[in-house]
Amino acid sequence: MRQIDDLDMLRVLTNRFRMKMYGLLFRIGPVTVSELARRMDADPGQVSYHLRQLQRYDMIEDVPELARDSRERWVRTAMRGWRFDTDLEGPDAEAVIRAWTAQWVIDQFERLRDFERNLTALPEEWRDAGFGSSRHLRLTRDEMAHLAEQLDAVVEPFRQLTAARLETSERPPDSSPVFLFYHAFPELP
Repeated sequence: MRQIDDLDMLRVLTNRFRMKMYGLLFRIGPVTVSELARRMDADPGQVSYHLRQLQRYDMIEDVPELARDSRERWVRTAMRGWRFDTDLEGPDAEAVIRAWTAQWVIDQFERLRDFERNLTALPEEWRDAGFGSSRHLRLTRDEMAHLAEQLDAVVEPFRQLTAARLETSERPPDSSPVFLFYHAFPELP
């Protein structure tokens, strides 16, 4: 898990197009720039520009060994997970963190909406695999922190399994990219 402690690096991720592109790149693995552009419904020049912005901070990397000729460019994510440094301070840091958080939340719910919209396009055995839940709890701040630790502990073995599969490019034929997100936050009474 990579710690982002550079405000400029986090600022790069506040761009909606880059955030969506990075998420897509993570899901589909090494891919050509032209295929990434097709899937983003964007111009390859636009995609290349945004890839350069991500590459400045080592978020993506080229995979030249996959290229069939000198014109073909393959890329993949270079980070297998990240979190930003919560100690970033100051008005500029607060603005960047808020902008990133807003894009992050929008991205999560758009992905859930896309799943619901495209449910019938999934193979039948995957259609009922998605799940969701909500609970109304009354917790102290320490209990909520403990809940976060417990949830992370449950997910961690699956994150490690995914990282190992990405490193070796070994994907079981019946596997699929899976997006997991959950939120817990205090509500005003």
